[in-house]
Amino acid sequence: MRMMVVFEKGAQLRFIGHLDLMRTMQRALRRTGLPIKYSNGFNPHIRLSFAVPLSVGVIGLRELMEVPVEDCVTADEFMQRMNAVLPDCLQIRCCKAVEDTFPALMSLVAGADYRITFVKTAEGKKAAQCFSGFMNLTEYVTNRRTKSGENPCDIRPFVLAGKCEEADDGYTIELHTAALKNGMLKPALWFDSLCEYAGCAEVPHLIYRTAILAKSQNGSLIPMEEL
Repeated sequence: MRMMVVFEKGAQLRFIGHLDLMRTMQRALRRTGLPIKYSNGFNPHIRLSFAVPLSVGVIGLRELMEVPVEDCVTADEFMQRMNAVLPDCLQIRCCKAVEDTFPALMSLVAGADYRITFVKTAEGKKAAQCFSGFMNLTEYVTNRRTKSGENPCDIRPFVLAGKCEEADDGYTIELHTAALKNGMLKPALWFDSLCEYAGCAEVPHLIYRTAILAKSQNGSLIPMEEL
């Protein structure tokens, strides 16, 4: 049996990298005393895996990991014992048990939802005013960093839908994105491209990943934990 775990990685931890996050979760799992399944071999370790790594600097509101556990563990017990040993900025929000035949979370990733917030500076206003024009483009080619180096990439197809809303204290952009054959969109690259298109200087902002998406039976993108 495996536990599908939805957790929040708060603002205080947004500059903690993926490997440090993985080590933190492994240590927390050991401290709980839960009956976790370990790998076989000379150096047994917890076979912990994440749906998709979170970019450094991004806040994760509904991140996903899976942990192999013995059948006697309930979802409520897992969440309570994990939250008791984790800091307030790294808490389990919900979890559910899935069979070992359930596909690996990494194989189900089909997209992600993001929220970008920024304040009402003169530069921020320019970026917000250019949002509609940027979304109406059929393509936007910029340099995208990959394992083989920086390569030109059209980032427009990654974004399926989006909206920009104004509030008293600033602006909020919501993006609904898809995973393509050449990977996933980095929201920081998208926002930098918006600012470049708007001709404005750097705009201080915060980025949140609000959901990791999978394909439902009818082909629509839904939060993975809803499968």
